Amino acid sequence: MLTRAWDVVNGCYDGRAPTTVIALADQVLPLTDGTPSAATCGLLAGRAQALSLGGRHAEAVACVRALADRVEELPATVTAEVESLWGWPEHRLRHTESWVYAHAGDQHAAEAAQHRALELYPPSQQRLRTQVQLHQAAALCRNGYIPDGLRLAADLLDQLPAEQHNELVRAVARQVAAAVPDAERHRPVYGELVERVRV
Repeated sequence: MLTRAWDVVNGCYDGRAPTTVIALADQVLPLTDGTPSAATCGLLAGRAQALSLGGRHAEAVACVRALADRVEELPATVTAEVESLWGWPEHRLRHTESWVYAHAGDQHAAEAAQHRALELYPPSQQRLRTQVQLHQAAALCRNGYIPDGLRLAADLLDQLPAEQHNELVRAVARQVAAAVPDAERHRPVYGELVERVRV
């Protein structure tokens, strides 16, 4: 189940259709019997993110709230595993909340989740810090602050060492570009961002 959970989460970054990712989560979730575990949390997190990508924001928010309830029930041995694939530390919840609320346009909730995630990430997780800050850039673009959002995205990519640029970072940066309305895509900084994160 944990392998499937990571497959669901990664499906939000690898170009699979949101409906495919949601269907996979819905296929596996009943096997958990609602038992709080890293696998259950991963499935709910990936499902919430995929719902966001599919524009089903009310469902995504409900799913991330269900995730928060499951995280509250996790034993300390699971939440204490900060850098392990077998754990489910609080920063993963906050990262998922950041994604979901930023996509839903709830800037206040997104900023609260982003602030908490950045407090919790260990220094070794620089890529994840960048990803959650890219959520902020996308939210700025969605809320009409196009130059600010694009400049923030460019600055974040510049600050992240080149060897840390992977497909997950590029996928989130592409969400920033996707948040820019067609009428604003003439900006040079938009073209530069698209070129930097091209598949």
